Amino acid sequence: MRLPRTALAGAAGAAVLAGSLALTACGGSGSAAGTSAAASPASISVSNAYIPLSATPDMAVAYFDISNTGGSADRLTGVSSPSVQSAALNRSTETSMEQIDGVDVPAHGSTQLARGGTHVMLMGLKPAPKLGQHVQLRLSFQHSGTVTVEATVQPLTYQPSSAPTPASSTK
Repeated sequence: MRLPRTALAGAAGAAVLAGSLALTACGGSGSAAGTSAAASPASISVSNAYIPLSATPDMAVAYFDISNTGGSADRLTGVSSPSVQSAALNRSTETSMEQIDGVDVPAHGSTQLARGGTHVMLMGLKPAPKLGQHVQLRLSFQHSGTVTVEATVQPLTYQPSSAPTPASSTK
């Protein structure tokens, strides 16, 4: 049986329309659900940077908070300072301290380097830090590049407040 051309065109049009509706309902091409917008890049800031005054004049520990208001995660991969011979990322465990290769900072989140956990070991400080002194730290991030922060030398028993101080970092 042969169908007239108009019937074939109508059937083909109906099939295309049905296919389009099915794709749209499933989140296929052309629908808002099927389009994935690229996540915004990481947006890193550092606050509450401090160094407790150490009993060992050439060694100290640095702590700080890292915030990421961007839509992509980032990773702190290293720390350096013109005031030290070397700096290393470390994590305290129940029985020891281990060096780590980085610290993850989640998208729209934060990470804290704090006593009893992750911290930066500063070795070979010259000159020995004094209360109130500022020590420049250069934090290297996997995606955000280098962020420079000034860490203040605080008394050994210093505990930062829970409220973050204004961002003290610069790119």
